[in-house]
Amino acid sequence: MRRRLLIAPLLAAAIAAAGATSASASDVPASVKVKSCSIPDASALFIARMKQIDGSQRMWLRFRMLEKGAGGFHVLKAPGLGRWRKSRPNVGGFAYRQAVRGLEAGSLYRAQVDYRWYDATGNLLQTARKRSHPCRQFDVLPNLTAALVLAKRTARDGVFRYRVLVTNEGIASATGVPVRLTVDGTVVGTVTLPRLAPAQRVVIGITGPACTLSVKAAADPDGVIVESSESDNTHEVACADLPVGSTARG
Repeated sequence: MRRRLLIAPLLAAAIAAAGATSASASDVPASVKVKSCSIPDASALFIARMKQIDGSQRMWLRFRMLEKGAGGFHVLKAPGLGRWRKSRPNVGGFAYRQAVRGLEAGSLYRAQVDYRWYDATGNLLQTARKRSHPCRQFDVLPNLTAALVLAKRTARDGVFRYRVLVTNEGIASATGVPVRLTVDGTVVGTVTLPRLAPAQRVVIGITGPACTLSVKAAADPDGVIVESSESDNTHEVACADLPVGSTARG
């Protein structure tokens, strides 16, 4: 069951006037930042700021919370979010802090802020939208995967070279990554990669006998490396389903 997202507005503050500032659609005087992001407290604090532009008298801003899912970031619905916060007239700048509690473990969040500038008669002069850096509700860790891609016959009878694609799908580097190959239930070899950076992909070759049942490749087979996910380290393929290439040397 999902934890309920709790919204706590902390501060709406006028900032000392610093003079009008010209702005274009691509360069507006507005920002949103992650002030704090706590995994133990399952909470985040964001602060949005904006300054006057030429001809403006009032400033509005509105927070929305985004959570990353399988299809990208989507807007979360929660009481208190989506309300326009309005500055006093003729202040040089406006800031608002938004606290959020009850974040889900393992999720990734951003604050999205919409900005508006109005003149003295209420005409809308300019709009903008900014997103904060992410607040991760998980430790920065690697995520190792292994995938069997090919078996090649060697010049030696009954000996094959099995090719394994090893990938780090996490957001931190991993060092000393062992990759183990098992043929028909018997371990035939292990190769250790010195380092895998985030998003790095490496194809390695391990020799072994011809298989009759299945071949299995496993990254970090003994679970020594702490990862964000331990469920995708192993790939097992029936021998009949593994592509076989032409003879390889060695």
